[in-house]
Amino acid sequence: MTSPLSASAVLFEDHFSGTQVSDVNWDYNHWIQGPNNPSYLGQTQMRQNLPAAENDMARIRMDTFNPPPGGPDSYYGSEAITKQAWDVSAGGLGFEGKFRFEGTQGGMIAGFFTYEQFPSGAKREPHDEIDFEIITTQMQKISTNVFKHQEVGTPHSYAVDGGLGIDHVYRFEWLPSVVRWFVDNKLIREEVQNVPTKPQQLHLNLWGAPQAGGPNGGPWGPNPGDPGGPPITDPTLLIAKTPAANKSYFFDVDYVKVERLATQLGDSGHNNLLGSAANEALDGVAGDDTLNGGDGNDVVAGGEGNDTMAGGAGDDSLYGGTGANIVSGGAGIDRIHTGQGADTVRDTLADLNGDTIVAFGANDMVDIQGTLAGRGGLGVTPGNGGLGGTGSTMLTLGGSSFQMEGDHSGGDFMMVARGSGPDAHTMLTFQTFLPTLSEGVRVNPTLVNGIANEPFLTGDGTVGFTAELKSAASAYANTLGVYRIAADGTISDVQILFNNTLNVASGARTVDLGTPADGERVAFFLIQNGFNKFGALPDNLSFVTPGTGAPSDTDIGIPPVLQSATLGALSGATIFHSLSTLNPAEAMQVLSGTSAGGRELLIGFEDLPSATGDNDFQDVVFSIKTTTDDFLFV
Repeated sequence: MTSPLSASAVLFEDHFSGTQVSDVNWDYNHWIQGPNNPSYLGQTQMRQNLPAAENDMARIRMDTFNPPPGGPDSYYGSEAITKQAWDVSAGGLGFEGKFRFEGTQGGMIAGFFTYEQFPSGAKREPHDEIDFEIITTQMQKISTNVFKHQEVGTPHSYAVDGGLGIDHVYRFEWLPSVVRWFVDNKLIREEVQNVPTKPQQLHLNLWGAPQAGGPNGGPWGPNPGDPGGPPITDPTLLIAKTPAANKSYFFDVDYVKVERLATQLGDSGHNNLLGSAANEALDGVAGDDTLNGGDGNDVVAGGEGNDTMAGGAGDDSLYGGTGANIVSGGAGIDRIHTGQGADTVRDTLADLNGDTIVAFGANDMVDIQGTLAGRGGLGVTPGNGGLGGTGSTMLTLGGSSFQMEGDHSGGDFMMVARGSGPDAHTMLTFQTFLPTLSEGVRVNPTLVNGIANEPFLTGDGTVGFTAELKSAASAYANTLGVYRIAADGTISDVQILFNNTLNVASGARTVDLGTPADGERVAFFLIQNGFNKFGALPDNLSFVTPGTGAPSDTDIGIPPVLQSATLGALSGATIFHSLSTLNPAEAMQVLSGTSAGGRELLIGFEDLPSATGDNDFQDVVFSIKTTTDDFLFV
């Protein structure tokens, strides 16, 4: 499904013929006096010469004895660094090598990585870097890492079939908007948030982790990318005090190459990029771009901006980046990364079949074209089928299946089927569960989200709704009401659901909300202590714009006035709305979430001003359901 990209040119290649790594193309970190000495890593002094080559391999060596004038408390490592540096200003880059660590001794780090190019003597933190590292205490997993002008990167380790003592082909691809890591042509990791920008050189090295003391401290515990694994430092890797006690270890590199990937790059403008039949990359970089991969197994990355992206034919990988993007994988088995913005994955059910959607969050949506489906028709199967064995959920609908990669244990999927004929579509979202609410217990502010799924509360002229009072616990006899908001923002059809939420008969807790017109939204209001102030209100209410008497318009953002045709303006009561823009200071007075099964939206109201109240949001809790939920029309 996800394979390496084609190369447009080989920029650098070395198969290490001869007896030494060539000094024409390679160098090493030179020892300098002072605090920014780059030739000392961990507890290891790097040799001041290039590694040997043997049998068409670079043999990157580390000894436990550091000969004079080296210090008696350090290992003696080696490295090779390309003299040339590369960046992605002219297109994506692929860095590939075939290598292994010889032996089983722990306590060393063997690196195949790129590192930002610095002038001699410069401070090298923060920096850019992309890594493959063999941690020799953990020979079953390869460590990956990436830095974007950072001192601490983002490490993750992944199991490798057969372990790291045998040859594997390791490759990472660096584009302006994404970094991808492969082992034996199999994708193991992708990174869209910390993508380097600076020119980088290719490094090969082998060095020992510190046992104790020294400039880098020690001993080192487990790799942060493998927190359940063994410590990086191995106390059996002893520093030799004499040449006779020396032990030698080797990191064997069969070949390395650097490729310019077949790439089309955008710029800061609004770009329109169309791919060819090749396996290529389209990266919009910035701006509001339109990207179409065409044929081939492509990488399509939006970068910054609000982009429209299509994979076209082939097994494509699409990366939304930042912004609000519309992403279509099209035919083939696609991998769609929704990125950091609010993204819409828009495809037919047939084209979604076999796809994987990554990082799908509460702000994202799958818009299934040509299908009307209720939540009852969706099969949801949790598992561990994601990249690197991460969590995933398999969704099955109408004979098609697609995978949601990530942790979706804290909520459930909801379906919103709307429209008819050529406009028929179903919006699938993930919503978190309603938090546990308790009297007087303040809800974590990060969970106060207003109405989580506005499309669920929007009608199409055919879908009906019901409201059910779940609970009410308050010092106030609150009144709960509902109204509709037309497509132009005007409020109409104001009704009272429960005059006194503290006193509702068990058989009267569910109310029919009717069938909103196409584009009409359902919204709610709470009159603080409304029953004690007004009693049972008549069925002739309206919300009007202050000072005009005209129906209130939500688009102007002015808190409306509630009035009755017989009682006049209902003054002297505090009214809160589920739509935050109608509350004073646009305060959120509700939070929401779904329940197991994803068939209802639960809403909790706070009946005190959020700036001064207890913010427990359990004063009135109710649910909204659609009247039809068990259907499927494709």
